[in-house]
Amino acid sequence: MTTQGDTAKPSRQTRAVTALLRASGGRKLLGDPALVHAALEKRDRKVAEVRPPAFLNKAATVSRDDLDGWPVYRITPTTGPADVTVVFLHGGGFFREIVRPHWSFARDLAAAVPAECVVPIYPLVPHGQAADMVATTAAILARTIERRGTGKTVVMGNSAGGGLALAATQVLLEQGGPQPDRIVLISPWLDVTMTDPTLPALEKDDPFHQIAGLREVGRLYAGDLDPRDPRVSPLRGRIEGLPPLTVFCGTREMTVADTRTLARRAAAAGTPIDYHEGPALPHNYALMPSPEGRAARTIIFEACRAPQQVSATDPHSAQR
Repeated sequence: MTTQGDTAKPSRQTRAVTALLRASGGRKLLGDPALVHAALEKRDRKVAEVRPPAFLNKAATVSRDDLDGWPVYRITPTTGPADVTVVFLHGGGFFREIVRPHWSFARDLAAAVPAECVVPIYPLVPHGQAADMVATTAAILARTIERRGTGKTVVMGNSAGGGLALAATQVLLEQGGPQPDRIVLISPWLDVTMTDPTLPALEKDDPFHQIAGLREVGRLYAGDLDPRDPRVSPLRGRIEGLPPLTVFCGTREMTVADTRTLARRAAAAGTPIDYHEGPALPHNYALMPSPEGRAARTIIFEACRAPQQVSATDPHSAQR
C-alpha cells in the first residue's frame, strides 16, 4: 500500500493539467444543483451518437457488440494476441459522456498489457439510473468473463465508472455469478450520499468538485432507489468475497474519504487490496499526462497482466 501525507509537491505537468481543468468551470457547476440541471438540459440538446475516435484504428481493431440498447465497443490490439480482457467504465459523474482521454487510455491499455478492452457506453442521468445501469453492467461483465473462458478478466473504472464497476461486481457476487480476476478503481465515486464527516474539510481543497452538486447528481442517479442502496453507493455493499482490488486516489479529492473507508473494510473482510494514495494529487491523477500518472499506469498495466497476483499490503494503515 502507498499512503502518504501531503508534504510532496505535485509535478509541473500535474499542476498545469489541474489548472486547465479547474478553469473549465466544473467546480462552479457542482456548487449549485440548479446549474447541474441547466447543464443536463444543455447537454441533451446536443445529443449525438458516441463513436470511438478514428485514432484507435491505427493500433487496434474496433468492433461493436451491443447489449440492452447500450453500444459496447471492443478494442483489440493489432500487435498480437491478448489473453486479458479489461471491461473499462468511463468517468464523468454519470452526467458527462466518455471523452478523448478515456479512449486514449483504453488504447494504451490495449497496447501495453496487451489486452482486449471492452468499453460500454452507458446512458447518462436522468435517463440512466442505478437499478438498470448496474444490472446491464453486470450482464456485460458476466458475458465478457464467460466469453473469455480460461483467460483473465479485469473490471476497471474511473470516478463514477469506478463506482459502477464495484457495484456490478457486487451484484454478480450476490447472485453467485462469475467474478473478474481483479477490480481496478481510479478515483472511484463510491458513496453518492456524500455524508462522510471528513468531506467538508476535503471539499475546500478539491479543485474540481463540490458536495451540493454531487449530491444532486447522486439523487438523480439513484432514481427510485435509496441513495444508500449498495447498487447506488457500493461502498455500503458487500466487500467480503470480492476479487483483489487495486485502487488509486489523491489526497486533493473528496473521493479519498471513500477509498480510505474501502481500504479499511477490505482489510477487515480479508479482501486483498493494493491501495495507492497520491499525496497532494487531484481527482483522476492516474489518467493524467504527468509523471505521477505514468507511474500509476505502470502499476495498472502490471495488475492487468497478472490480475490474480496479490501484493503484500497493509490497508489498516489507510489515513482518515
